[in-house]
Amino acid sequence: MAITEREQRNSHSWIHSLRAAVWLEWQTRGNWTNPWLFTLYILGKPISAALVLVFMYEVVSGGKVNTMILGYLIVGAATWAFVDTVMGEFPRTVLSDREEYAMLKYVYIAPHRFITFLIGRAAPRILMAAVAFTVTLIIGVVFLKIPIHIFSINYLLLTVTMLIGFISLIGFGVAFAGLALVLKRGAWDMSTAISGALYLVTGAIFPITILPGFLKDIALVIPLTYWIELTRRAVLGYSSPGMPSGWAITLFYQIITTILVTTIAIIAYYICEHFARERGQLDRVTGN
Repeated sequence: MAITEREQRNSHSWIHSLRAAVWLEWQTRGNWTNPWLFTLYILGKPISAALVLVFMYEVVSGGKVNTMILGYLIVGAATWAFVDTVMGEFPRTVLSDREEYAMLKYVYIAPHRFITFLIGRAAPRILMAAVAFTVTLIIGVVFLKIPIHIFSINYLLLTVTMLIGFISLIGFGVAFAGLALVLKRGAWDMSTAISGALYLVTGAIFPITILPGFLKDIALVIPLTYWIELTRRAVLGYSSPGMPSGWAITLFYQIITTILVTTIAIIAYYICEHFARERGQLDRVTGN
């Protein structure tokens, strides 16, 4: 079936909107300094967070370092760089465009879908997080002697779980963007608070088996739990306590939970957006 002229225009419009949003994000976040200093700024937070975890572990263990546990911590912290860097960008985009630049209502009336604009604004953050992820693992191998062997990494599994993980991040981010539109107070801190809670229950720094029963059940319906687990299996080659033993069933759970969470998130976003439009909140300043 031939592609109609209207479909071609819509496709070109979507690509143009996405590209413009990516360029805008890169300019607004990285134009305050030179590229080298900006790169150092990007790498500083995830690397320092990983080193803090290592220091805490060495203190608690009395200096008796278990490289398998250390690898568990480093890979979890490296993967969390994507969550910490990308997921919070969606509500920050809404809030900064609405309250710092007073441009949100004009972005809304532009001929593109606002979700496309949000994804484009978050895209450079994925690249930044990927650099931080790689550098954190390199530091872990070189300086902390983590048992990661470049030729034994399951690159296919790593690629697949990363792509699915990005979809779940977009889902969470879109939902947070919707909440940012309607919250009267605390909108700036909302994504940080939720991200911190997820950090504790998704197995990023310790196995979910030590969680209370109800929190463990919650962890098992969050796609980030399976993303972090599969990343560990791809990089380290072994599974975590409390998780399915086979990577195929774990990947299946990641796909199912990602579909579920992303669907709910998009519905929640459109509900919040509807209320924001009805109440005239697209140009409101938080707290007023």
